[in-house]
Amino acid sequence: MATAAKLTNEEQQRKILDAAVQCIADSSVTSFTMAKVAAKAELSMGSVYKHFQCKEDIVMALTSASFSHISSVFQHVFNLPLSTPEKIIALCLLSPEKMQLFSFGSELESYATNDAVIRKASPLWTQRMIEAGALCEQTFKTRLAEGITAKDFANSVDLDTFIEEITVSGWAMNVGYEQVLRVQQSRQIVEGNASLSMPLETMDPLVRSLVRLINSYPWQYPLTKEAVNKTVNLLTEENLR
Repeated sequence: MATAAKLTNEEQQRKILDAAVQCIADSSVTSFTMAKVAAKAELSMGSVYKHFQCKEDIVMALTSASFSHISSVFQHVFNLPLSTPEKIIALCLLSPEKMQLFSFGSELESYATNDAVIRKASPLWTQRMIEAGALCEQTFKTRLAEGITAKDFANSVDLDTFIEEITVSGWAMNVGYEQVLRVQQSRQIVEGNASLSMPLETMDPLVRSLVRLINSYPWQYPLTKEAVNKTVNLLTEENLR
């Protein structure tokens, strides 16, 4: 077993979290253990507990990293040469694998925001997760606001209200739709051949519903079939699909 003293605190944390990712991938977010993480990291249990008081702390740390990754994807998409409506729909058309830092990202985020998990995790790591999630949301709102000009809307629109509505509605539709797919594909999930990681097609119900939502606002240039196809092509070129 490696001697913890040879590693800096940052290096130890990195080894622990890397080991946790492997352990979760081998089992699940709910069933991995601190002992297995310590063994995989080749560190003593004392070294692990020095950084993470319980497995819930590790879950919070990994979720923080996941939210930070999503923030970087938002930045990438909002830097693309697309109109604001096209950038919003682009987030729905991304490959789920590009949005998630870990293969178990959705399960991780769902587990981390469970009341029982939050109560058991230490305040330090819970706060870091909350801050990373808030930054993720704020990144989307800020970049969305930056991209909108006075000429984007045909009629007067309360920008703050629009941003709040599109953020909550868009996020809810994406997360809710994934849950619907998981129920529909329960057998495929058990068999290991589900297609939850595949990017949505332009005529997928979620894409069509989100286009309707976006176009319910008075854009000067609403989304069209051609605009959605252009967005798909650009995301493909950027290796985001």
